[in-house]
Amino acid sequence: FLIASGLAPVVTQAEPASAAKWLGRKTGLYVIDDRSSSVPKEQVDTPIPNLSSEYALLKILPVKNPVFRTLEQSIEKLSVFREVREDLSEKEAMDNFKKAELAIEDAIKATKTKRSQLQPVFYPEDSTEVAIAKGERGEALIETFLGDLDSVLVALKNKNSTLVTEREKASLLTLGYLGELLVRDFPYRVPSTGRFSFLPRLLGRAKVTFRIRRKNAILGNITIVADGFTAPITAGNFVDLCLRNFYTGLAVKTMNKKFGPTTGPISVPINVLGSYNEGFYSPLTGKLRRVPLEIIRLERLSGAAKLSYSFLRPDFTSLDVLSFGSSSFTQGVSAAAFPEAAMGVSLIPSMNSKPLLTFDTPGLVAMNHPDNYPNGGSSEFFALQDDVLPDGKRKLLDNQYAPFGFIINGMSIFQSLRADDVIDATFVDDFGKLNLIQVRSSTFSDVVQGTEAASS
Repeated sequence: FLIASGLAPVVTQAEPASAAKWLGRKTGLYVIDDRSSSVPKEQVDTPIPNLSSEYALLKILPVKNPVFRTLEQSIEKLSVFREVREDLSEKEAMDNFKKAELAIEDAIKATKTKRSQLQPVFYPEDSTEVAIAKGERGEALIETFLGDLDSVLVALKNKNSTLVTEREKASLLTLGYLGELLVRDFPYRVPSTGRFSFLPRLLGRAKVTFRIRRKNAILGNITIVADGFTAPITAGNFVDLCLRNFYTGLAVKTMNKKFGPTTGPISVPINVLGSYNEGFYSPLTGKLRRVPLEIIRLERLSGAAKLSYSFLRPDFTSLDVLSFGSSSFTQGVSAAAFPEAAMGVSLIPSMNSKPLLTFDTPGLVAMNHPDNYPNGGSSEFFALQDDVLPDGKRKLLDNQYAPFGFIINGMSIFQSLRADDVIDATFVDDFGKLNLIQVRSSTFSDVVQGTEAASS
């Protein structure tokens, strides 16, 4: 799943000595032969703009449906109201309202006249339960979306830019939920063999709500969309722990984290959720579950989106993979030493890619891991509060931590979080539960070996 590079050696069958030589390298990334052609290139050939979580959720969707993308473009015309511009003349302001009105009227008309083209995609393997849920959800979302657009139109006619922005957010979220039902193929191949094959994966999205308590008082709810299109294994692990009620009762902890290059990192205190001892121990194996650093990256030359995983031994500290860019490095890796080889893994230098998502995006949620151990994540997660890092420094986290979701509601509650606040209750939406895939096909021996490999 990673980025293809002209200098990247393809994993092939090789003698054990050759594999040992490869495993002696400090670090790297690997990609499995993927399906990224199903992701509309025009949607992902540049990093996702950091306007909002709602925009990011739309851009990431692997949907080519022209009606859906036209509706998205219509709503994007409302983005001019997100920024207060004092230099705007009255005529320019009125023109913006008029253009936006016409765009939303067109969106309402398109939704009504081309409704049949917004019907959910059904798969042969869908159970009766899933098919019924999709159909009912699709119809309900279209009606909700039309209601959202009507509300936007009223706000535009009243020249209320603040209300326009509020209604815009609601319509973007609804369109994102609708778009998930239009996905024809999951865009990436998630490991089905090797060290990560036994981990749960989210092949879609799920909405998770945490009720937050401070001492004896309920502060309110924080809602996160866990996004399998951003990081299927990382999001799957998160939703799995939510369903196990692992997070309920756990307190927020403030940790000093090191961000930036190893030669000059900065130490920053951040609030981390989901911290409990070392993390989550699987009841199946009795071992600590480790989650790999999983990031969608854009190939620098082609702009193609690839789902990437880090290969980094815990005794090494650098994420720099320049050594993998050497054209003289052509040794393969045996399937025994690297089981993912059977899936068409190729190694890549990280300098040939850039992350699809940036931590400049407000409300971006990521998996935490120990400093210098990117494949050591288990249960902890975080998002950056406004006062943690200035915007110019937030990119230090890019490539270092795996984004897997977005805060969509309760942002004011999140911004007020402090150490010892507690997750009082955890809720996962019913439709999201259907997108969580628990891997049952591995034998106990395979799972134990995979757990050990992922931890080494």
